[in-house]
Amino acid sequence: MKEFGSFREALEFLVGTIVAEAKRESVSLSDVERKMLYFSETDWSLPNILEVNDEFERLYDGDEYEAKITGLIRDFLIRAQDENEEEFECWIKAEEKLREGDYYLLVMINAIPISEGKKCRWLPSFSDSRFPREPGDRLRLWLTALAFSFSLLTIMAVYAWISGRN
Repeated sequence: MKEFGSFREALEFLVGTIVAEAKRESVSLSDVERKMLYFSETDWSLPNILEVNDEFERLYDGDEYEAKITGLIRDFLIRAQDENEEEFECWIKAEEKLREGDYYLLVMINAIPISEGKKCRWLPSFSDSRFPREPGDRLRLWLTALAFSFSLLTIMAVYAWISGRN
């Protein structure tokens, strides 16, 4: 699996994935819309990103743009976790790297509803992920809670028994 050593590597992977998904779905992305995927005021970005941002603010509706990009990301994540686990895991690694910085793209990634996106692992209720549960997760959660409760009651009973003998 690919590791991302810099914001630039992670960002280029994520942007490339979004652009590819747009082509797959026949969703048009203008040059300005593509460049805005790189936007950051503080971290690595395109050399002329502030001019691109000015043009974007003049010509585009930010809410519509964010909805379009969020939809593309959501569709990619759903498709990738079913069809290409390696590509999906690369997305996760790139996203983790990008979260170390401050990027506009994270606003759109974070806008994906909790019930969509990527699969949770064991005990999903305790994770901060925004991703759907796998079949059987609720059962595992209940079994874990029951096992914990039983263990706690057993410890309390043993403690009471030992305390009563003294």
